[in-house]
Amino acid sequence: MNRVLGVLAIVLFLAVLLAWTFFPDIPSSVLGWTVLFVVGIPAYIFVEWLGEVVLDSQFFKSRSRFTRILIGVPVVLVLISITFIVIMFVQ
Repeated sequence: MNRVLGVLAIVLFLAVLLAWTFFPDIPSSVLGWTVLFVVGIPAYIFVEWLGEVVLDSQFFKSRSRFTRILIGVPVVLVLISITFIVIMFVQ
């Protein structure tokens, strides 16, 4: 029971986070809310996971601080671009 409530709390938190992110354009229909839950939440989790995997990779850890910044900024810009593509798809 605790596990189910935990998962529901996480899903509710992510739904509120996504609705807050898209605030003036929050869904007004059942289909819009369904897409937000079915596509938005997994997409958000995927983008967060992708950023963590890429930026915590051994490739970045073995570089100097300056090199990590030089390489990390373009990588983060690409991840942000992927996020905007996902957001445009969800909207």
